[in-house]
Amino acid sequence: MIKNFVKSLFVVLLFKFSLFAGLVDGVSVVVNNTPITLYEIKKFSVQHKLPIKRAIEALIREKLENSLIKKYGLEATDLEVSDEIEKISSNAGMSIMDFENYLAKKGIDFDEYKKDLAKKIAQRKLYKKIISDKIKRATPEELKEYYKKNINLYSIPQMVEVTEYDAKDKNSLESLIKNPMLNIPGITKKDVVLKTNKINPKLLYILQQTKEGNFTPILTLKKGFISFYVKRKINVKPIPFDKVKNAIFAEIMNKREKDIIKSYFDKLVSEANIKVLREPR
Repeated sequence: MIKNFVKSLFVVLLFKFSLFAGLVDGVSVVVNNTPITLYEIKKFSVQHKLPIKRAIEALIREKLENSLIKKYGLEATDLEVSDEIEKISSNAGMSIMDFENYLAKKGIDFDEYKKDLAKKIAQRKLYKKIISDKIKRATPEELKEYYKKNINLYSIPQMVEVTEYDAKDKNSLESLIKNPMLNIPGITKKDVVLKTNKINPKLLYILQQTKEGNFTPILTLKKGFISFYVKRKINVKPIPFDKVKNAIFAEIMNKREKDIIKSYFDKLVSEANIKVLREPR
């Protein structure tokens, strides 16, 4: 009887040890006693199309952000998430039900979408707290100086000569942009001259930011995707300062906010207790 008891105890302990060993084996990095698993890293790498090293760096940052959100009680409430969804669906000209159906058609689970949205809201609240007493407002003199140095960013061509590429498959366009000499089935090509006073402001901004001899980012259409190869900008004229000073102010402040956030977390990472147990293969 004693032998059977010892044998059973040994089996239980062996099972527990194996379970613990498996758990430890699954942990790749520990950040201030918070584990990051191999599975998390590989999943994040695939989802965000990042190399493993960049994925690890991003997850370390995420763990540090989460600990601060918890420390300061900045988690998003259900009401905040609901209000954000209402705002997003309203801006898209949809009801919340229509928006939920739209996500379902895209293969996005609504509950997962709400969780991701809650993370973004909490992150936004954290960033606001970090920059609140550190940021300096841009002065009128700084706005004018920025305008002079970046006049090309605030100049509009009267016309833009482009080659338009559209396809139903986004991957095809990505391949073409990497190697324009490829002849890829399913992509239609058309040379056009766009009059800037007759295109929507979003496209105008993208064309304005894209240098001659480059492709614009891939844009989503109702039935596919499109990218423009900018060949030539015709009759480029600067926009008067008074019409763009608000945009310049937003640009400067946005950069300052990003710099403050980066500096803050660079320091936090350097001071964190980070242990690398094993690197993903």
